[in-house]
Amino acid sequence: MLPANVPLPGRRRSDSEGDSSDLRALIVDYDPSVRAFLAVLLRRFGFKVAQVTDGAEAVALIDQREFDLMVIDCEMPMMSGLELIHRVRASEHCRDTYALMLTAREDTETKLNALQNGFDDFICKSLPEVELAATLVAARRIITRQHKLDSTVRELYGLATRDELTGLHNRRFFFTEAEHRLAHDPAVSVVLFDLDGFKQINDTYGHLAGDRVLRDCGALFYRSTRQEDLIARYGGDEFVMLVASGVPLEIERIAQRMANQIASLQWSYGGDPFHVSACTGYAISTLLETPTLELLLNACDRDLYKNKWLRTHPDVDPSLYEYDQSRSGRLSDLIDFPAAGDKAAEQQS
Repeated sequence: MLPANVPLPGRRRSDSEGDSSDLRALIVDYDPSVRAFLAVLLRRFGFKVAQVTDGAEAVALIDQREFDLMVIDCEMPMMSGLELIHRVRASEHCRDTYALMLTAREDTETKLNALQNGFDDFICKSLPEVELAATLVAARRIITRQHKLDSTVRELYGLATRDELTGLHNRRFFFTEAEHRLAHDPAVSVVLFDLDGFKQINDTYGHLAGDRVLRDCGALFYRSTRQEDLIARYGGDEFVMLVASGVPLEIERIAQRMANQIASLQWSYGGDPFHVSACTGYAISTLLETPTLELLLNACDRDLYKNKWLRTHPDVDPSLYEYDQSRSGRLSDLIDFPAAGDKAAEQQS
């Protein structure tokens, strides 16, 4: 039994830094008195506490949710603490959880074995309460700092992969992610959207008005597309979407629906309302013999400019349309596609 009735250490200023209101701890111990004692300490340090009596209950729980801290008894019936920590490190939700082994043993071999098998630290049951509390405070500090680091990394990653004006993904992220998806899913489609007359908006109402149009269109794409759809600002007044589908009618409906929603937006400048429309072009991987992202984007570009030409030449025979072949070369120059040698090196690694 853990000793009691010893004053607990006060918190340092750094101990309370950061929001710990959502920190969750799991205690795994067969002894109810030990669980109750640890729960009191952990709640004092800002943890929401769950308790289980053995490893089997713990495994069922970690398959459902995440924990920031786990305190695991070394010797339990049916599943030992060392067996449980292997399950924890292999789990989807708790592989990075800070784990403390609780043990009655004080020999060096037990402590080293705990660290080598995946525990981050250990607590001897013979520790005075003040030292036990200090260990939990240190664990909490490490967890809080890790949360801050994770948050900073997510923020920096977001800045690096998002277009600052529209909030959508930027083109570099789109190329990387689209290549990855195309390699794992043979049935994908790419849709290009080009805003009509956008230069005229900038010339007539100013670039701030043009920025507002782009921001609102970005927000529209964000709220009107599925989570699995990949949408990015392609450049200037163009947007690009990758859809996990190879059904032409479905892609055509998606492209038309988004174009209609863009046309329904309205802005006002000096009391004068104005709208924008969008022209679309799409390409489907299943219609290409050896689909690559470069081929899909070139096919989208061809389709987009065919539709633009047909819109501005409604009375002309469509068979007279001729694609400007120089665009394909410029498109390849603008896109940083991996070289064949680079792809081969990646596959070998």
